[in-house]
Amino acid sequence: MKKLWISIVAGLLVIPMLFQAPAQAAAKPIRIIIDGVTLSTDRPPVMVNGRTLVPLRAIFEAFNADIKWNQKTQTVTASQNDTTIELKIGSKIATINNKTVSLDVPGQNLKGRTMVPTRFVSEALGREVGWNPAAQIVTITTPVPVGGNAAPVSGVAAQDISDYGDGRDLQVSFNRAADESLVDHYRVLIVKNGTTLNLSSALAVGSYNYSVAQVTGANPVVKLNAATRTIDGDLIKNNQGYTAYVVTFGKGNNTSALSSASAPITLQNKTVPALGTVQAKDTSDYGDGRDLSVSFNKLADESKISSYRIFVVKASNSTVFDLGRANAVSSSNYTQINKTGNNISMNLSSGSRDTDGALIKTGVGYRVYVLAVDSSNAANNVLSPASTALTLTNAGVSNLNVTDVNDYNDGRDVKVTFNHASDETNISQYRILVVPTNYYSSFSLNDANNVSSANYTAVNTSGTYTEQILNSSSRDVRGSLIRNGTSYKVYVLAAGNWNNSGSNVLSAASTAITLVNTSGLSAISNLSVSDVNDYGDGRDLRVSFNHAGDESYISHYRILVVPMNYYNSFSLSDANNAGNYTTAGTSGDSTNQVLDASAKDVRGTAIKPGISYRVYVLTVRNGSYQGTNVLSEGSAALTLSAKFPVTSVTNVTYGMDNGKVVVNFTKSALESNISEYRVFVVPSKQSFGTAEALGVQSSYYRSAVPNGSNLSIAAAARDTNGNPIVKGTKYKVYVLAVANGSGVQNGGLSDSSEEFEI
Repeated sequence: MKKLWISIVAGLLVIPMLFQAPAQAAAKPIRIIIDGVTLSTDRPPVMVNGRTLVPLRAIFEAFNADIKWNQKTQTVTASQNDTTIELKIGSKIATINNKTVSLDVPGQNLKGRTMVPTRFVSEALGREVGWNPAAQIVTITTPVPVGGNAAPVSGVAAQDISDYGDGRDLQVSFNRAADESLVDHYRVLIVKNGTTLNLSSALAVGSYNYSVAQVTGANPVVKLNAATRTIDGDLIKNNQGYTAYVVTFGKGNNTSALSSASAPITLQNKTVPALGTVQAKDTSDYGDGRDLSVSFNKLADESKISSYRIFVVKASNSTVFDLGRANAVSSSNYTQINKTGNNISMNLSSGSRDTDGALIKTGVGYRVYVLAVDSSNAANNVLSPASTALTLTNAGVSNLNVTDVNDYNDGRDVKVTFNHASDETNISQYRILVVPTNYYSSFSLNDANNVSSANYTAVNTSGTYTEQILNSSSRDVRGSLIRNGTSYKVYVLAAGNWNNSGSNVLSAASTAITLVNTSGLSAISNLSVSDVNDYGDGRDLRVSFNHAGDESYISHYRILVVPMNYYNSFSLSDANNAGNYTTAGTSGDSTNQVLDASAKDVRGTAIKPGISYRVYVLTVRNGSYQGTNVLSEGSAALTLSAKFPVTSVTNVTYGMDNGKVVVNFTKSALESNISEYRVFVVPSKQSFGTAEALGVQSSYYRSAVPNGSNLSIAAAARDTNGNPIVKGTKYKVYVLAVANGSGVQNGGLSDSSEEFEI
């Protein structure tokens, strides 16, 4: 069992990775049979690139694991018995009881469910996996030890204990088996009155349709919950007769046993009467909540309620939506209506959201529920049945698809295809909108209408079909260049002409796509720039970045300084053709480089204060690589400060006088900007620059005021670290010219003297 948990949780690491392979639907639904029992899941298994994936949660719940989720760190912790597994989403390393395990099989996040590879989970445990492609069945068998016969429980009783109108009203108690050493756990099964049950059919019930009681040494009392279902998969509700059974599930190969049935029971809710059918209709083409009309009949007796709440639930989530979940929905994610004494019929608003917090939009399947809110006790709220499923449509485009077609690492990698609207009479153009997925949930028609023309690709209405590859300067709706490693969804806005300018129509979103460079060349990361000196040229600009993870095909990096007034048109093609750049080698894992005085921007102009720049880094291929170079994203904008110049001293030398170091130097050429000179003795192996000089304590240097002549100053008796200057240690001497009150810059540091020791 422990090994099973280790491998199952190891598979969890493959939760939504940056690179998602498309799922191919099988000709038949895929079934997974574990030791003769079909694994019941709320999402069917799928075939992805020749591997069968199964929903992760179905496996965990089948084995009753405790799961904790840390949203901040994106970490899952799963525990059972003496095994604890911890893993971080997106990492290929998991820990099992604090020991690391390497994982090599990715999973997928498909339609809100995390799917893991069945064969990986099973074979990692030493189990045998069989695959019948014709029947689309995966069979998993587990060797089990030979055991005895578990005994059935007795005294099964079902009680009506509350008035929620769901499984929380039902409590089942029973006397434990005589010998629990043979018992792994108990399963509580609820059947509708009139349904017969035997041991074989009881063991075949899926894990979603029974409740588990663990062996504790005491007689169990099981309070069911709002999501509890009958063995047929139906939610428990009022005015339906039920009978309870208990399966004693044997350990290992110990046989299981079925109890006798409880006495029949019919749940009765004595609070607010039930709501009737809710109707939902698509009535407009705004592409948001205004398209959704909801109607329902008020309760005949509204004396116990204060209001109604309308919930729009994604159809994919509706099978688990119940009263408990309805009561927990945030007020921003439902529409509240005060009781009016009349039946309700209304359209929702443009800002209406579904219960997940996403704006209501076209192309998504929904079901609608209504909650009658009890004015005195939320536990007595009553939830309606779901409306029929509804997917909002509009008069815009259809069959929107997006694919990764090249390896330029920019918009040229994105191909967008769609069918035009059937009636283009009132349409002036289509706008292709690329939206970062982390911004997707809040993207609406209003957002689409306000996107700048620089941040979408316009397509005319000629023809009935568009197949468009974007260009190198294409940007997402936030204004960032499109590039690898970012997940996007694509929309198409059908923009109205002058006859219909107020009725733009936004398509549903495409599937998510993350551009991948399959050729092997990568961009740098963590690019940053800073203003570090006051020379009034390239020496003021420091550029730092992390190198590409794999530099096998990289010759060098090029640092490109781009004036902001040229930024919007800067592309990979411009970078490849730029003749003005600073070269950085591939040695080490990162680069931290101050440019030189002769450095120029990409237009050939010397770098200087007062100009706003962005910096890019081009990853340049070597001769053995046939693909394209890769351009980084631009750095944050930086304008070098225009400061009064401070000229460093020159000709720094040292001498000795009675055992003390004496420093001689030629004065600064611009002493009018200087308040003092500071003399530093620095261990020769220590890196020392202007920033370090300005941070030295005053007791660890000697200073002198300018006097119009070259100076000779006795140095302090300690080095810049505060350590005494001693024999046997090699030193260098520096002099800092410090700006006076009229200057803005901090100072200019001299070159070092020759290395010496006393």
